[in-house]
Amino acid sequence: MSEVLENATENAVKAEETKAEKFIRLGEYRMNKAIDAIGRIKNLANKSAYDYTPEQVEAMFSVLESKVAEIKEKFTATKRENTAFSFGNKAE
Repeated sequence: MSEVLENATENAVKAEETKAEKFIRLGEYRMNKAIDAIGRIKNLANKSAYDYTPEQVEAMFSVLESKVAEIKEKFTATKRENTAFSFGNKAE
């Protein structure tokens, strides 16, 4: 019963949070998961357990760097103004 009450309380708190608070809550959670996942890639560098080529390593990091750049662009992109076409003069 207390678990149901706890979930209801948590849902009520989430419903009342601001967009900034939601960004912080989800941002911290998702960043920590991403950091952990990326950290596990480090284990692949263990030459006693794995064989890999420099090309394979480059391919992995190329994709990671590309994805990070793509996501960063979403945060830094400015919205384009919605402008209408005009010749600059009105018909007579």
